Amino acid sequence: MTNEQMEILQDLVFRTVPGDLADRLEEFRAEMKSAYASADAEDKADIAETIAESAIDLKSILVEWNLRNADRHGEAVVTDEQLDEQWDANVALLEELGADEEAVRVREETEHLANSNLVKLTRMSLEGDLTTWWGNDYATGLRKAMQKGAILVTTNPVLVDLARQEDPDYWTPVRDALREQYGEGCDPVTLAYAMTIQVVLYNARLLRPIWEITEGRLGYVSLQLNPKEAESADKMVEEATWVYNQIEDELGGTPNTVFKVPGTAAGIEAAERMTSKGMGVNVTVNYALPQQIAFAGVIEKHSTTPVSFRTQMDGRLDDPIGEELEEAGVEDWEEVKKWATTAMRQREYRMLCHSPQDGGLGFTKSFPLAASGRGPWNIERGTNKGPVDNFITIFPDKADEYDSEPREIDPNGIWTEIPDGYLDKLMKSKIFRQAYKPDGMDPDEFIDFVPSNRTLTQFSEAYDVFLKWVCEE
Repeated sequence: MTNEQMEILQDLVFRTVPGDLADRLEEFRAEMKSAYASADAEDKADIAETIAESAIDLKSILVEWNLRNADRHGEAVVTDEQLDEQWDANVALLEELGADEEAVRVREETEHLANSNLVKLTRMSLEGDLTTWWGNDYATGLRKAMQKGAILVTTNPVLVDLARQEDPDYWTPVRDALREQYGEGCDPVTLAYAMTIQVVLYNARLLRPIWEITEGRLGYVSLQLNPKEAESADKMVEEATWVYNQIEDELGGTPNTVFKVPGTAAGIEAAERMTSKGMGVNVTVNYALPQQIAFAGVIEKHSTTPVSFRTQMDGRLDDPIGEELEEAGVEDWEEVKKWATTAMRQREYRMLCHSPQDGGLGFTKSFPLAASGRGPWNIERGTNKGPVDNFITIFPDKADEYDSEPREIDPNGIWTEIPDGYLDKLMKSKIFRQAYKPDGMDPDEFIDFVPSNRTLTQFSEAYDVFLKWVCEE
């Protein structure tokens, strides 16, 4: 989707006063119909796609942020009947123009949205029945995820590299323009950051209306810093400050971004310094309660920004725990390992998010975020209605799997009881013991923790591939 298409759709759904919707859409359809008459085949396809996406928007969760937001507009919100009428008019126009395939797609995607568990989850949070929000654990496809309720997106070297691979027609010209802008002999790391900024900006602009409507509570892009600098707080802070200023200039205001810092000793110092400057962070390469406690403490004490995240990388912890359980002779290790991060999440939330009266620390400046899930159980055991919002980022294929059948959404999913005997079996894993015990590791050990080491290695290798691409002819 082009920037022009995106802006048209954003304007219609986020910036239209509910009482003006019918007139705005009538004008939009007239403009699309007129442009279609004189367009070439490629432009006709873009016009039909824009009409179709506008129709899908009307039956998506996007309307809840503005058009059906009673906090903004009181009783003057758009009704279901009005949305149905405008949806019908968009589909009728597609059929009139002969764009039958797009009309079919609209019907199919609208039906999918009506049955989506993720839409249901988001609506429950909007209505106050949950305090759980979800996001796209991928650097592309955000707008489709937003139609289901996504309110944040994550990026890292692996995902940014995948973005340029999946849509080379869009991203290769962007890279080439940046190379020309920065000139020959440009440092590859600088060029890689410039390219990453473009990916971040594209997603930040998509989420910015939600960030504005929620006054900075939701609508963030997580931006990965150079994984090769995981042991240098000075370098991380320097690079984050440079990137922050670039994004601030491009957006014309405070960036709706948070910076991923690794769950290392240097990352603790970087998080302290960055949040004290008003830059939110997202602690990544993060698996263990000792890491969560260390980062939550410095963010709570020093942060001048209201939102930071502490990512619990579910599958990247469960997988090596499973390997150790198998080696230890645990027969049902494949099932047992799926409960490792459930146990972690329960202990983390009780200790860090519950109030002192309820035995916790009552931290409110950093939020738990589950990521790298391996299946629907990671989502089902992540839902909550508690004193502090919690977040889940979901791979697109896992989102599809979660939506593949009807599911009940439990406000107490996070507190799902661990099967008898499973915690004892999990304790047979050294990795689990290090992660589960509040004093299981010292900060100097974080970087060598098995899941951390594996992830940093993978991120560094992907970063090398990305560096090569931004510099190749």
